[in-house]
Amino acid sequence: MKPGTFDGYLSAQFPSQINMDITEFCNLACIHCPYEAVTKIKGKARRHLDVALHHKLIDEIAEIGIPSCQFIRYTGDGEPLLHPEHAELLGYAVKRTGLPVNLTTNGLLLDERRARILVDHGVAVFDISLDAHLPETYAKVRVGGDLNLARANVLRLIELAGKAGHAPKVMVSFVRQPLNDGEAEAFQTFWEQAGADFVVIRRQHSCAGSMAEMAKTMWAAAGARTPCLYPWERLVIKPDGKFSFCPADWLHQAELGDIATSTVAEVWTGPAMTALRQAHRDNDYGEFPFCAQCPDWSAIRWPSEGRSYATVMREFKDRKTLGGQGD
Repeated sequence: MKPGTFDGYLSAQFPSQINMDITEFCNLACIHCPYEAVTKIKGKARRHLDVALHHKLIDEIAEIGIPSCQFIRYTGDGEPLLHPEHAELLGYAVKRTGLPVNLTTNGLLLDERRARILVDHGVAVFDISLDAHLPETYAKVRVGGDLNLARANVLRLIELAGKAGHAPKVMVSFVRQPLNDGEAEAFQTFWEQAGADFVVIRRQHSCAGSMAEMAKTMWAAAGARTPCLYPWERLVIKPDGKFSFCPADWLHQAELGDIATSTVAEVWTGPAMTALRQAHRDNDYGEFPFCAQCPDWSAIRWPSEGRSYATVMREFKDRKTLGGQGD
């Protein structure tokens, strides 16, 4: 698959992956995340995605997005479990579309009650962001959290998932950075032995350039620029109901209309996305300054370049162990 083309699971008709960013609230202040500086300062003005807008989008996926859309992923600028209706949202997506519905969470709120509800609702993949093996490292990286609590919640989730009829998968993730780099191997060994279905060791990104020092480091190491995968793979729905072409759009500079007045298909096949893709092919970002200042393309793999989140999802599905209710 050549970067900058629709091929394989990538579809020109509809995104193969929908990212649902349902809240701007979070219970942590991770050092590799812009939340503290960009989103938390909004205070009470922070938003949760409106339930009616969420359902409108899910209905569109169910009616015209399949089979192009491969899965729906609840992740983004906040902690999804802080949305007061998170279980209803995820359950609706599972029931309405039949697609794999994935949840990314820090795991601190995933107590036994919530875990049972989400497993019973048919969530296909739980992706737990941990980023440390030792509690003292976790406290420095995931500021405000408790690794012992998160770990206990994940271990219980693994047990619950093993008893569920639809065989949900439990992933744990680790973003490599200076404070934790020496723990990656121990982290992987621990969670493989604990029964996690997949252990993700991720490369650190600059969050589309908003983490200035990381962006500087990445630009220094980057080679010749190639198109970023995201405009060919996914569309993001933000908590205010806006569409975005980038999951790292913390500053709301990559927006393309909103759910209330547009559809996923209109945005995905429309002139703005078409122009964006051409800019990436031509390496000419004069009309897209958001992409021009972002070095994260250098750490994002196209399907032909190695394993990615999407390829892992396809591996699960090919083994017939990933799906919503009724699969």
